[in-house]
Parts: sequence; C-alpha cells; structure tokens
Amino acid sequence: MTSTPLDIPEALVDAIRSARSIGVITGAGISVASGIAPYRGKGGVYDDPEEGDRTVEALSGPTLRNDPDRTWRALAKLALMAKDAKPNPGHQALVELEQRVDRFVLLTQNVDGLHEAAGSQNIIDIHGSMSRVYCMGCGDPAPVPDWTTLVQAPECAECHGVLRPDVVLFEEMLPEEKVRRMYEELLQDVPEAVIAVGTTAMFPYILEPIQIARSLGITTLEVNPEHTALSSIVEHHLQAGADVALPALVAAL
Repeated sequence: MTSTPLDIPEALVDAIRSARSIGVITGAGISVASGIAPYRGKGGVYDDPEEGDRTVEALSGPTLRNDPDRTWRALAKLALMAKDAKPNPGHQALVELEQRVDRFVLLTQNVDGLHEAAGSQNIIDIHGSMSRVYCMGCGDPAPVPDWTTLVQAPECAECHGVLRPDVVLFEEMLPEEKVRRMYEELLQDVPEAVIAVGTTAMFPYILEPIQIARSLGITTLEVNPEHTALSSIVEHHLQAGADVALPALVAAL
C-alpha cells in the first residue's frame, strides 16, 4: 500500500477499492482549503451568534421577497469571499474516485460550484449554485452579476422583475427533482460505500443516507478534522482536512 501521512485502516482501503458504487456527501468543510470559510464550526460564518442570526435572516426566502436588496447584499458578501476560490486536492481526489467506479453520486450542500469546476460529473447540488441566476418574474435565466459592485437586487433585462441566484435560501423548500434524485441514488439504490466530507450533518436529509448505509452494514466514512453528529455513527473517521485525507485515501487504493 502506498505510504500516506494518515493512518488509513486496511479494512477501509479494501472496502473502497472493491466498491463498484460510491456515494459522497460534501459540506462546506471540503472548500476550506480553497479559502472559503465554513458556515459552522471553527472560523465559521455563523460563529458570532448575533451576526449569524442577521445573516440567516438576510438569506431567507421571506427577506428576498420583502427586501431583495438586503438579500443580494448578503449574497454578495458570501460570493466575494469565494470569488478567487479554486478546486483543491480534496475536490480533485473525488474526481479520481468517480473515475474508479461504475456508479458514483456526489450530493453537495455547497453552492460554490467547485465540484463542477474540478470535473465531477454526477453532482446533486441540493442547495443550488451561485453560478446560476434567473428571474423571479418570468423565469428566464440571466447573467451572474458583478458581485464587486452590487449594492441592490439586479433586474431582469426582459421583464424588469427581480433576479435571484438558483440557491435554496432559509425557509425555502428543497427542489423536488433534486430530492427525488437524492432518494433514488442514495437511499433506494444504496451505494456500496458512503463517504461524508466536511459536513456537520445539521439537516436530516444529510444524516439519513449515512444512517441507512450503516444499518445495512455498508462501509461508511467521515472525513472531518472535527467530531460531528456523524462521528459516532460511521464505521471509519479520518480526522483530517479533506485536502489531506481524500488524496491520501485515493493514493492508497
């Protein structure tokens, strides 16, 4: 086995090596090495409770409808934090992992588009993507605005309706089609290995695939430098950043 800086259990390596299908769930933690702060945990966007509450309120569906300028200013703040971000070795390792198996599904909570930029193919971006914008009035797609100069909600060039990014805001429902895909590809046809990367699993639909896989005796792995709600559920936990742990795992296969 290739020498790695992490102690990767042989049983984990064997299970991933022999798996014909793999499901991966990623959260904000995978993009930390790309320079994007996580939402929760050390250095998280919501670290300051008061500031975090204001951000959550600004990034909500009701605020977008009632005060779209406020929502767009909050979105611009997040977008500017990620404007120079590039895929890191963790993202690239998942591309390599996808190429090794017959079936691969990547469910991501992230809206930064870095999995797509890295070259991953079968992505379910359950919370959407900041790289897509459309009109709330006529539904037409629109160009992504210049985040550096944005101070108010942009308008549709066709109907002058308010634009919005194709992301799920707080107090909004998940897109039905993506929920359907998630259930079909992760919960009904459960992959032979399920890996959670950089997520605190705050949402039931993130936790459930891991719980189901574990109950079926399927290999489960958490990649996270911190302990989370998943840590006591999964079979294996690589306690390191995704940019270190995932390349090491792939190199060991």
